[in-house]
Amino acid sequence: MADPHARRKYTIVGIDPGTTMGIAIIDLNGKPVEVFSAKNYSISDAIAVIISHGRPLIIASDVTPTPAMVKKIGSMFASPVHDLDESLSTEEKIALTKGEGYKYKNAHERDALAACVNAFTRYKKKFAQVQKKTPAGVNVEEVKALVVKGVSISAAINRLISAEEEKERRKVTKEERREEKKGGEEKENKIIIRLRGLLKGKGERVEVLEERATALKASLKEKDREIRRLKRKLDSIWSESTREIKKAEEIRKRDAEIERLREEVGARENEIAELRRIVEGLKGKGKREVKGGKRIKVIQSFSHDAIVETDRKYGLNRGDIVFLEDGSGGGASTAELLAKKGVVAVLYGKELSHFAADTFSEFNIPTFSTEEIPLLLKEDLEDERDFAFVDRHVLNERIEEWKRRRKRGKVILQR
Repeated sequence: MADPHARRKYTIVGIDPGTTMGIAIIDLNGKPVEVFSAKNYSISDAIAVIISHGRPLIIASDVTPTPAMVKKIGSMFASPVHDLDESLSTEEKIALTKGEGYKYKNAHERDALAACVNAFTRYKKKFAQVQKKTPAGVNVEEVKALVVKGVSISAAINRLISAEEEKERRKVTKEERREEKKGGEEKENKIIIRLRGLLKGKGERVEVLEERATALKASLKEKDREIRRLKRKLDSIWSESTREIKKAEEIRKRDAEIERLREEVGARENEIAELRRIVEGLKGKGKREVKGGKRIKVIQSFSHDAIVETDRKYGLNRGDIVFLEDGSGGGASTAELLAKKGVVAVLYGKELSHFAADTFSEFNIPTFSTEEIPLLLKEDLEDERDFAFVDRHVLNERIEEWKRRRKRGKVILQR
């Protein structure tokens, strides 16, 4: 059983919560007081153990954020919780619990011990200064406790000295009162006799006061009735005011919804106008014609977003031929996305990556640079810059050549 005198000593407590709880307690000199662990320990069990070994000055944990149970125990004792910037590593915990007579039986006890030793380390230098500066007659532990709570060493010492002086003054005053009491007993009998005479006249005054009390009660009932009437009136006014507020709120919401719908209509009108322009372009309205040329769709860059945007605006359909202005940016996944749209040939302005070229080949799609199939015209008008023209006969010849080469390659592989 713990020494009852230890209850007056300040301690630093480390807690490792969980199904098996670890608790470690050290004094303000860093010496171990208690280290143990137990299964299914409740908060009340932990508090009983902590109290039995002294007054907890600091509560600590080995992890961050600090567990809720540790914070709750700290708040119950009104003790500051030592928060960490980051959780202690296993190596740090082993290093902290070496030497100094520290002993533990399992990881739970080690973690709890490391938590309180780490908290002690933070104040070790400050505690040493307190030990050095505190004059004789002043409780060193009380100075340390005030320092932990944010008081400077000199202010803490002066506060304790002042408290001790006040205690002495009260002691002297108490003794003086005790002396006065002895002399007062002699006068007591005379005072009692005089008071008995005074009490005789009190009866009449009591009757008067009782009458006044009855009148005040009646007045109070009247006031209560007035309060109830005013409360009913106030409730009526409040109800009317509430209705007006609700009505104003409904109007505000309605106006906001009207504004939102107007913005939505404007956006839809802009979208419809763009779609009409696209549809008119696809139908051929205002389309430029090039003799012997085939009109193909232009994709600005070889990227997922550019492919999706072209598909949204003009549609990428089975049998289409497309021109990649810059073929260097895409890989296998972008090539597969384009291939699955059903295009039958791809022209490119810059060199394709071999990943993209291999993917197009796997989907049996021929690819040609603009050196192999030059563009006859790249439209640059605002409404038509997404289209270009190539020589239809050159395109067909190159595609047929590509197919023949591919067929010969398959025959060679089969042999």
